[in-house]
Amino acid sequence: MPKERIVDGRKFTYSGLIDFKTLYKSIKDFWDAKGYDSLEKSHKEKVNDDGSRDVELSWSCQKDVTDYARYIFEFSVGAKGLKLVKVDGREMEYVNELNITINGDLEVDYSKFFGDKPFNIFLRALYEKYIVKEEIKEHRKRVSITAEEFLDMIKTLTASYKY
Repeated sequence: MPKERIVDGRKFTYSGLIDFKTLYKSIKDFWDAKGYDSLEKSHKEKVNDDGSRDVELSWSCQKDVTDYARYIFEFSVGAKGLKLVKVDGREMEYVNELNITINGDLEVDYSKFFGDKPFNIFLRALYEKYIVKEEIKEHRKRVSITAEEFLDMIKTLTASYKY
């Protein structure tokens, strides 16, 4: 079981007021605070005819939790129709559609300690089934919890713009 998908395509959708720079910084700060190595794999922006922008971001974050287990998260952020509006005399941004999708994986034996030979794979299976079974179960739970914490942070942030 080298790599297992724990969180598969969890989504969050929002439409309304937003501060996209704060959202971007909060995403980066969230993963940095948890000790993950994060990489922005792609960043695309397009200006539409009406002056609004479409932004697409793709991120990958990973963390070696033990010598045997690694957490990997990949997520995308898509904002369509992002434009400046005035609210109570201050400038904010309005987004027609904000979509965030996250996947979370648990990778065990990432340093290939057991190797790829059939007998070693058998030994790894025994090790995981009888020796570190509870630990792997706890890692699965942690991956799920981290993805939920991330989405909760986004929900809280977007809810703070409602007035």
